[in-house]
Amino acid sequence: MPRHNLPLRRTGLKFFAPLIISACTITAPQNPASEPAPKHPTVQHNAEELIQLQHQLTALQQQLENLNKQVKEISQQQATLSRYLNVRLAGNHQPTAISPVAGKNSDNTAEAHRLYRAGLYAQAIRLLKNAESGGDGSSKAQERMWLLLQNHARLNNCESVINIGQRFNSLYPHHSQSANALYLVAQCQNRMQQQDIARVTCKHIINTYPNSAAAVKAKQFLNKKK
Repeated sequence: MPRHNLPLRRTGLKFFAPLIISACTITAPQNPASEPAPKHPTVQHNAEELIQLQHQLTALQQQLENLNKQVKEISQQQATLSRYLNVRLAGNHQPTAISPVAGKNSDNTAEAHRLYRAGLYAQAIRLLKNAESGGDGSSKAQERMWLLLQNHARLNNCESVINIGQRFNSLYPHHSQSANALYLVAQCQNRMQQQDIARVTCKHIINTYPNSAAAVKAKQFLNKKK
């Protein structure tokens, strides 16, 4: 081989050597051991089961709370009935079934009082159903109307309290409970977001019945609303 061609060959090798090394580097396969291992399907399945168990536990806790509330309500009803029976026995009456609605001409005022003292306000209201008009204006009619108003107030039946209370005050302005009837009206007006009307009612109590206990409470109400 002629010697003058050797430098050219050496130069060619020097030129192509980096290209060959680069090609080998680029085409070299990746090491599979360096890639992260895929997540095992069992782990995901267990996580889903855990979430379902948490939801079931929450539902069971809610059911338990509801059952506790029902038990509490039943206990309260039993205590109320027990008080009613005790009141009946204290009045030398044998315990009998409670009539939901009494006749118009029957005097069930004493029975309504016993129901009120026993905390059976809804039953007392049914007995006093015909008292909301004020009756014949007798002392018994006034007593029944005031008792009816108190039962509605205990149950927060505010529309009935306002209607009956205002009618009671209009029919019997000199009754010993007339100022208290108006204060029950003012309380319900305040609960029904009628604060301005409640203030007017309280001012009327103070001006009309200045020496009453209701007037003292009306002043306290107005001072709180300033």
